[in-house]
Amino acid sequence: MSPDALPPCGNKKKNQRLQLLRYQPGDSFLHRLDPRTKLIMLIVVSLVALFFSTLSALVLLFLFELALACTCRAGKQLLRALTLTAPLLVLVVVLDSFFSKVSEGPVFFSAQIGFIHPEVTAGGILVAVAMGFRLLALAGISFLVIRTTSPDDVVQSLKGMHVPPILVFSLGYAIRSIADLAGDTKEIMDAQRSRGLELDRGSALKNRDKLAALFIPVTVSMIRRSRNTSDAMQARGFRQSESHSCLKNSGFSSRDYRMLLALAALFAGLWSTRYLFPV
Repeated sequence: MSPDALPPCGNKKKNQRLQLLRYQPGDSFLHRLDPRTKLIMLIVVSLVALFFSTLSALVLLFLFELALACTCRAGKQLLRALTLTAPLLVLVVVLDSFFSKVSEGPVFFSAQIGFIHPEVTAGGILVAVAMGFRLLALAGISFLVIRTTSPDDVVQSLKGMHVPPILVFSLGYAIRSIADLAGDTKEIMDAQRSRGLELDRGSALKNRDKLAALFIPVTVSMIRRSRNTSDAMQARGFRQSESHSCLKNSGFSSRDYRMLLALAALFAGLWSTRYLFPV
């Protein structure tokens, strides 16, 4: 194989960055939390990030997530994962800087372009930075939950909340299928590259004819997996019994109650910043 046919090293870096968005087994404080606690944490932190708009509150929220990441030794991984949001982060900060509708402080730039009136002020920049930290907070808490929660834990937590079994199975199978489909796609792409098919050169529009060599094997793989899953479900008598049991029964422990208290303290602390640091 010629050197030109080898995949560029950029693909290796891209795969390493995408590996950050997968579950990583561990025995940290976050890993040992009940999945329902982590679901509550995700909902509470996301709602808090959307409810508060001051820079001080959103910075404190982001620091809280960074501290949680350090407890499971994933601080560096969190910062690396947040680099994936860099293009969207820059777009949000720039647009909010020009169109924040906050005229407080000195005006650095002002123009009238038709019906559009972009204006950059000191107050607008603070609002834009706050919106950037809001995006980081939302992405950060999602990263922590994904990084420390296995698909089996998600299914187990849904069963513990008495969600209908068919919905639990559908969601659990969908989560597992994403990882399996990604693995199959990677293997098929590597096999096609070994046959001299250059999928990494040019844009997707230029490679539309080559994508058929990738799309057809992936589709066949999905159909084969669906057939095997259907046969396995029938062999195990799925939906033949209304009662379902779990191999491991989850329950709240002291660490879960400590996390819930920490979330309550976080909300109270952020609420106080509305009066102590109104900016």
